[in-house]
Amino acid sequence: MFRQYHAGRWFSPGDNPLRVGPIAAGSIYRLPASLRCGAVERWIVEAFLNGVQTAARRDPATGRWEDRFISGRSDRAVIRRLSDGYRQEIPVRVLLACDAQQGVSAYPRLPDVRRFHAHWRAGASSHP
Repeated sequence: MFRQYHAGRWFSPGDNPLRVGPIAAGSIYRLPASLRCGAVERWIVEAFLNGVQTAARRDPATGRWEDRFISGRSDRAVIRRLSDGYRQEIPVRVLLACDAQQGVSAYPRLPDVRRFHAHWRAGASSHP
């Protein structure tokens, strides 16, 4: 399973320097088909989107507002319905609410930062 690194405000608690998110890509969720229908459909998390903040900055040369791309702001996910392959974007908070409602609170295992990430290894060796 792929992990959501540098998650926005949702990330696993504890010693987590890479801010791994609580939802792994490849997780399967049972979500309602619609608000009126009580049927439940299975969806799989395919990816997390980086955020685009609309009208975030005014260009001094043109005077127009510009959108800004904010990496690491993963507040939206792409999910795919397993029955027919239909894809949809949803907020990550919906998946977290689904976890809370279903009682699932197991976080993905965190990577061994000291072993697999050279910049953390170099920083750790410089400290006494």
